Order: sequence, then C-alpha cells, then structure tokens
Amino acid sequence: MIVSKDKTFRRNVIIYTMASAMGGLVHLAHLLWTHLLDQADYGRFAILEGVVFGFAAAAITLAPQQYILVYLHKKPREKLGGDLGGMLGLAFIVGAVATLTLCVLPESFFVLGVEAIPRWAIVGVLVAATLATGRMMAQSVNEAQSQPTRAALWSDFVDGTRPFIAIALFFLLGWTWEARWGGLVLAHAGAGLAAVLILSRQGWLARPPSLASLREPLRFSLPMILAGLAYVGYQSADRLYVAFWGGIAAAGRYEASYRLALLVNTVNVVTLKSFTPLFYSAYGRGDRERATKLLRKTSLQATAWIGLLVVLLPLIAIYTPILAESYRASPDVILSIPILAAGLGCLGISFLWQSPLLARGKTKTVSAIAVVSALVNLGADAVLIPRMGGVGAAWGTFIAFAFMLAMTMLVVRRARGTGGH
Repeated sequence: MIVSKDKTFRRNVIIYTMASAMGGLVHLAHLLWTHLLDQADYGRFAILEGVVFGFAAAAITLAPQQYILVYLHKKPREKLGGDLGGMLGLAFIVGAVATLTLCVLPESFFVLGVEAIPRWAIVGVLVAATLATGRMMAQSVNEAQSQPTRAALWSDFVDGTRPFIAIALFFLLGWTWEARWGGLVLAHAGAGLAAVLILSRQGWLARPPSLASLREPLRFSLPMILAGLAYVGYQSADRLYVAFWGGIAAAGRYEASYRLALLVNTVNVVTLKSFTPLFYSAYGRGDRERATKLLRKTSLQATAWIGLLVVLLPLIAIYTPILAESYRASPDVILSIPILAAGLGCLGISFLWQSPLLARGKTKTVSAIAVVSALVNLGADAVLIPRMGGVGAAWGTFIAFAFMLAMTMLVVRRARGTGGH
C-alpha cells in the first residue's frame, strides 16, 4: 500500500494487508448480526462493547501498548521486562478493583433510560478487557520488533474467533445479544491468558517489578490513559446520546452504520502498524529526516485510500442485498456511513502525526489534544443529535476527529519550525 525501498516496510505492509483483508471478511460477518439481531438487542450489545469494553481497555490496556512501541528501541530487554511486569500487574489490580466496584453498585446504576443492562454482562466484559492487557503487550512487542506475522496473529485470533464462538453459542442461546457478548468475552479473555503465558516463557516478565520500575512507565502512561479515555469517549458519547434521545433501538441503527464505516480501520491498521516500528526505529537512531519523510508519504497514501472508501462504503450498503436488508434501507443510516468513514480516516491519520510527539515523550500534549477534541465532540453531539438523530452523531464524530487531526498537525509543524523534532 505504501511504496518504499525498505524491504522490512514492504514486508510489513504485505502481511498486514493480508491480515486486514481477512479481518475485513470477519468484519462483514459481524455486520450480519445487524440483520439477525433485533435492533434493541444490537444496541444493547453496542453499548457493552463500545462503552464498557472501550473504557476498560482505554484505562487498562492501551497505555502499556504505546509504552512498548516507544521504548523498545530505547531500553535494554531486561529493564523493559521489569517495566512490562509492573504494568501488567498494575493493570490486573485496576481491573480487579473496578470489577469489585461494579459488584456493589445499586441496580439503578445499570438502567439506561427504561431498559437495564445486566450487571453480569458488564462484569464479564470488564474481566475480558483486563485479561486483554497481556494480548496488547504481546502484540506490541512483536510489532515493535518488526515481526508483523506474530503481531497480526493476535488480532486475527480475537477478531477471527469471535464470530465462530458466537455461532457456537447460537446453538445454546439463539441469535441473541448474549451470543455476541459471549464471543467478545471468551475471545479476548482466551487470547489474553495465552499471551501472558507466552510473555512469561519468552522472559519478558522474568524481572520482578518494583515501585522504582513503575515510575517511568506511569509518568508516560497516565496522560495516555486520559487520551485513551477521550478516544473512547467520542464513540461512547454518540451511542449514549442516541440511546437517550431515540432509545436503544436507535443506538443499534447508529451502531450498524458505524460498523460498516469501521472498515476504514483496515487502512488505519495496515498503515499504522507498518509505519510505527520503522518510524520509532529511525527516530531512535537520530535519523529525523527519514522519519519525517516516512510520515509525510504515509499520510498522503493513507488519505488516498480513505477517500476511496468514503465513496465505496455507502454503495456497498445500498447494493449488497443482505446488507441493504440489514440496514433496513434507512436513509439516515446510509447517510451516516460516509461521514463516519471520513471521521475515522481523520483519526487514523492523526495517530500517525502523534508519533513525533510520543517519540519525544510529549504524552501530555497528545492527551490535551484528545481531551479538548472529546469536549468538542460532546458539544457537537449535544447540539446535533436532538435535531438530526444518528446523522447528527456522525457529524459530531467527524468534527471532533477532524479537529484532532488539525491540532496535532499544527503542534508537530510548530515544534519542527522552532527547532523541535
């Protein structure tokens, strides 16, 4: 996808493209549930996955992932191993405390509008997100070492097994949101436990963690946790606003359009995972010129592919018979797809432009941009969703992600103009 003379870069692109193509097929299998599930059930599952799992993953798993990508080229294996052991242990503690807290909250806490989300479902998703920390770590270690085959296997395992687990549960539960919930929980939990065992056997968790070993990871990660929560907040605010104003079935319809727009993440994932190990490696060697050139070319080509998908995705929904039925031929849903696709494209490119800031340890700057963008999204949603429903939520997402991209590029360019790199 990205033309380069670097053999490692080409290999990464080819492998991630193949993995993402398979992921795209699995994603289409997920879309069939928009037809097989009742809209309210689909909305209920969307809230569990997008809100509960998203916030848990942001608070527990995403910060260690970024830390590995940035510091693998800066630290010896033994010292980084102590950092990873400490972060994994801390993630498990946070997950356990959050799970116990959910168990003692009153039932009224789990009521959305007039409909309740079962406590056991929320607890199960939270446990899965906690165990997924190990999967994120293993995947990031392999990505940072330019081992895309191994890294892709983790994503393929989770995304590829979830529909099959859900189909197996179908024979017990029927086509219900509980089957989708089971696929989410069992796939993430299984992959997370396997990753912890593999990391331990490879020696990454051999060094006993200490408070001293956690000082630097926490200084880096705490702002990134805030940024991660802001990213999830964009999606969660949309779903919750739509559910409050139009009911859970409306949230299910919005989720349907969001699911198809998420195919843009095929481009985002291929681009980012092929780009980051080489960018941080070049940055760590002090080759700023190569890092800057790689950022510029990667951004341009990602933009071209995203633009193509913005045009194609609504056509796929309209002219694919089973999807057309799944989307209930709703003009609002179809209209939301290209808006969301463009917004998600802006998000993917902004992640590329965050790399120079993260390489310099500017996590507070990245976090500040994310939080301000989240506030922009909340404001846009409050104004647009009551008037436009799901389409307003789509515009709110686009406005927020476009703002994030513009602010990130501005900060990076200003830093470069004042002598920063």
